[in-house]
Amino acid sequence: RLTVVALAAGLVGGIAGYGLLTSALYIHALTHPGCRETGATPADVGIEGAQDVTYTSHDGLALRAWYLPPQNGAVIVLLPGINGARDGMLREGAILARHGYGLLMTELRSCAHPEGQATLGHREAADLAEAVTWARSQPGVAHVGVLGYSLGGVIAILGAARDERIEAVVAEGGFYDLTADITDSDRQCSILTRLLYSTHPLFFRWETGVDTRSISPIRMIEQISPRPLLLIYGEHEADAGHAWEQYEAAGEPKALWIVPDCGHGGYLQAAPEEWERRVGAFFDGALSEGR
Repeated sequence: RLTVVALAAGLVGGIAGYGLLTSALYIHALTHPGCRETGATPADVGIEGAQDVTYTSHDGLALRAWYLPPQNGAVIVLLPGINGARDGMLREGAILARHGYGLLMTELRSCAHPEGQATLGHREAADLAEAVTWARSQPGVAHVGVLGYSLGGVIAILGAARDERIEAVVAEGGFYDLTADITDSDRQCSILTRLLYSTHPLFFRWETGVDTRSISPIRMIEQISPRPLLLIYGEHEADAGHAWEQYEAAGEPKALWIVPDCGHGGYLQAAPEEWERRVGAFFDGALSEGR
């Protein structure tokens, strides 16, 4: 009988240990996503005159970017998704450049030199402040806005909530609350799975030193007001991203565009003319000299 009990205890312990190891590896992968560069350049999408520049993160990492001086006095900082390469927003940048906007197309910490640990918005928001400082130091720059996709959208919201120098925000497809996201709180699952998911915030703090509760766009979004905000989500991701809840939590002026028949990403590809019309008009209204 003791042997059976010991075997059962060992089996339970082994399963629990395997589950905890899986959780730890998941968080490690999430905070070390790697840098995925395609090799594309601004010239490949018709952006002429972009300069290869480097600025320093708040904690001393070298962050590369392409900088295009503005024709209208306003620069848009473009923030890519979690893999962090500066070439991740080239097509969006090309459209904004045609409208006269300057661009700072930056990489994230996962592409920095040396490689930085991703904190899914916490330290990246401080990096955004350094990007804004760099952009505002350039000749002819009077206004700065931000356009971010996925994790970049989260960074845009968190950064703008803390930094009033950011005058307008477009956030595409970001998560609404990191704790809820990594514990998969909206999903129906078994008790064991729920227990394992509940350890993710602990492993995140152990890995990064950051409390996931500090990374909550839905709690920070109200602080962007009275600066304008445009949220963009695909129709098939809007519920998971709590798009309407974020919109309701935000202060005025605000807008929400749900792109029909679209999932995560691909907003520009799904509705190119509408994307240009909405995003162009948004930044024109927010950053024009005569507003």
